Amino acid sequence: MRLLWLCSLALSAHDLGVTGMLLRVAGGKTHVRVEAHLKNFRGQDPATELAKRLRVRLDGELFVPSNGKIVAHEENGIVAWEASRDGVPQSITIDAPLFPEDETDKTLVTLMRDNNPVGEAILSATSPPVTLEESSSSALRRFIPIGVEHILFGPDHIAFLLALLLPGGRWRSLLGVITAFTLAHSVTLALAVIGLVRPIPWLVEGVIALSIVAAAGENLLSNGTRGVGIRAMYAAGFGLVHGFGFAGALGEVGLPREVLGWALAGFNIGVEIGQLGIVLLVVPLLEWVGRRELIVRWGSVAIMAAGLYWTVERLFLR
Repeated sequence: MRLLWLCSLALSAHDLGVTGMLLRVAGGKTHVRVEAHLKNFRGQDPATELAKRLRVRLDGELFVPSNGKIVAHEENGIVAWEASRDGVPQSITIDAPLFPEDETDKTLVTLMRDNNPVGEAILSATSPPVTLEESSSSALRRFIPIGVEHILFGPDHIAFLLALLLPGGRWRSLLGVITAFTLAHSVTLALAVIGLVRPIPWLVEGVIALSIVAAAGENLLSNGTRGVGIRAMYAAGFGLVHGFGFAGALGEVGLPREVLGWALAGFNIGVEIGQLGIVLLVVPLLEWVGRRELIVRWGSVAIMAAGLYWTVERLFLR
């Protein structure tokens, strides 16, 4: 999308002989957006011409734009056209550029899946058909950083993890706690994403907030003396709920079912990496600070307060 946008900016000042085609797969649909010079249509209706000229195949089936329409007509002579259809294809093939009769015009194609770039191609009048597809390896690779980001920028998940880490323990035991969390959320995440279970989003988010309250409250009630076994049980039990929360990030990301398993694996690997990063940062810091009883008490109070706030916000103020 960035490349398409840059081309649009360049076209506004100079004619580079480039037509932009953005293919975006999201929300169970395939969207097509074309940005082209008005002069390329030679007086013909752009909407009608683009519907006839589009040569895109989704998993081998020709994309027929029955709902195509002009969405923008810029002063710089660029017209924008959009169309969409249901379906999440694994591969998208572009048979030809939009203006093959013009040897100087090229069609820049960008494929996005849930706002993540998957592939790009430039077609000229002599270019053969180009196929852009999601493979198992590409799905695995691009969902690892998404999993890491979801943990590092998810304050409720971080708060829950901190509540489990505050009482301390041996490295091996603490790694077992976060692994129990990962294994548990993997189950419900998969069930939700493939559609076998359809949780209620606001209720899931509220229970996640309650899990933070429960984990922090357990620290206060036991004065942080409960072993890692109890915390591993908390991690596994509430991890099942957090998995439904993670599913909100993956529910409709434009993934073909053929690579869904690899995407889930990549996301879970990313979550585990993000959790390990937090453990490697927090545990040495707690050891260095010392005063474990004070840290457990006041840290748990702060985490519980945050959890209570999120509970009220998500269950009663929505």
